[in-house]
Amino acid sequence: MQYDEYGTLTVRTYTAGGALPVAKSVIRITGVDEENRFVEYSVLTDVDGITESIALPSPGVRFSLSPGSAETPYAMYNLEISADGYYPKKISDVAIFSGIDSQQPIAMIPLPIRDNGTTYPRGNLNATVIENENLES
Repeated sequence: MQYDEYGTLTVRTYTAGGALPVAKSVIRITGVDEENRFVEYSVLTDVDGITESIALPSPGVRFSLSPGSAETPYAMYNLEISADGYYPKKISDVAIFSGIDSQQPIAMIPLPIRDNGTTYPRGNLNATVIENENLES
């Protein structure tokens, strides 16, 4: 099947149950299917946590007009989302239909910040518990 038409994707990143946008989130989009495996985009969210509409190759609308079609009427894409101070996210198999602007809301979870300003976890998770020297036995 040929991906000869386009659908669009708009991503919105937010936190606090949708109350706060997450600006400057990096959104990486990669194709999943054989026909779009070389498609790769990287885009940033604006101050409102929203990307521009990204045109992505998809199968023609003709494949979605008859029920029971042997051809899949949409293209699949994976998203990787990252932003400073937030846990990274991966979303698999986002469907893009020809001529449709798909909206993808993404709730970002903030990293905890310690009193000394460092965030946890840094790098690999370290589950080692250090004994407190101030406790008396």
